[in-house]
Amino acid sequence: MNSTHRQIAVIGGGLSGICSAYFLAAKGYEVAVIERRAHVAEEATFGDSGLLAPGAAMPLTLPGALATFACRFEDEPRVLLASGTDFSRRRWMGATRQAQQHHFAENKLRLSRLSAYGQSLTQQLQAHYNLDNENGSGVFHLFRQPAEAARMEAMQEAARQCEFKHQVLDAAAIRTLEPAFSSEAKLSGALYYPDDQAGNCVLFAKQMRNAAQALGVSFHFESHVRSVSAEFGGRVALQVDSPHLAPQMRVDAVVVAAGMASAELLRPLDTDLPLRALQSYSALVPVKNPDDAPNMALYDDSYKVAMTRLGSRIRISGLLGFVPPSQTLPPKALRNLLKIAGDYYPNAANYNQAHFWSNTLALLPHGLPVVGPTRQGNVFVNVGHGATGWAASVGSARLLADMVSGEDTEIPIDGLQPRDVLA
Repeated sequence: MNSTHRQIAVIGGGLSGICSAYFLAAKGYEVAVIERRAHVAEEATFGDSGLLAPGAAMPLTLPGALATFACRFEDEPRVLLASGTDFSRRRWMGATRQAQQHHFAENKLRLSRLSAYGQSLTQQLQAHYNLDNENGSGVFHLFRQPAEAARMEAMQEAARQCEFKHQVLDAAAIRTLEPAFSSEAKLSGALYYPDDQAGNCVLFAKQMRNAAQALGVSFHFESHVRSVSAEFGGRVALQVDSPHLAPQMRVDAVVVAAGMASAELLRPLDTDLPLRALQSYSALVPVKNPDDAPNMALYDDSYKVAMTRLGSRIRISGLLGFVPPSQTLPPKALRNLLKIAGDYYPNAANYNQAHFWSNTLALLPHGLPVVGPTRQGNVFVNVGHGATGWAASVGSARLLADMVSGEDTEIPIDGLQPRDVLA
């Protein structure tokens, strides 16, 4: 253990924060999780797709400039855009496209490797604690557009390097594995990963909170961290609004895993992460005809939408929006989610009985998470996992715990650290 980091505060009670706290406590640290909500997993984690899928894991990529801005006028947009000119959004999307065009293959490999590590850790934790997460095996990665299918070669190369089982399929071959898959579905390509999984990410996060508490982690809810500042002597001061914590806390190290709030907390510490807030939309629908419902999960690359079976329910999640959070969800988003699900499994569910919600995601232009020490050596960050980031969140949390303790990480961390995205 790094003896200079005895007491550690983790800011954020989503899956990244919970698992960071768990792995740190397992190494012997005294850990406190500070969460502004009343419970864990109520923000980005609540909107997670449920994919535990290193093969299908994708760095965020968006349509090209013309296609993206045409989305504003489409009935079935792939990206929702707020009206008006937003130059910061344009710059961010430009950086995203640069990453896609020039670094897609290496970023895909990094994310696949991290997600495979996280999937393995998740399976070990599930076995160790006898956790039930409604897991199912097998994920189809579907490409509607030829330009998207053109990336399959890079994805297959990542699969070969990571030794993932995978197959290239057409719609007829998908129906051999999944007879309920629609014969009307139009695809430009598809990959099948038999060892990828899908399950209940929120349930897993809540169970990991219990595991962390058993190791001595304390959780402090309805507590808002206003600022993080370095003090002379190597400690970190937190200004906190909380019904049960002192207004100022001093700890040996801090892990910032607070979604979009991370950017504001880190900026005064000379760590200006290019995080962008995007909305992600989800629907939960009851299965109507079990014989017509999917047994395996799918990920639609065109719309960034995942469809997973959770017992007698189907979860549809994804579809990104550059729009402000609102209690009234955009009708286009709701129609799109159900339309996409209906394209593949039209008779599976009572889609008119869908329950909808929206979540805010904090994403970086290269589409990867960022984990590790900031320029302030005892302030660490673990953010940016996205709507399909279950496996990556668990893997990042273990990497972070190793970095905090000064130990060698079990997989390479190049391209994933804060210094890799800072100017």
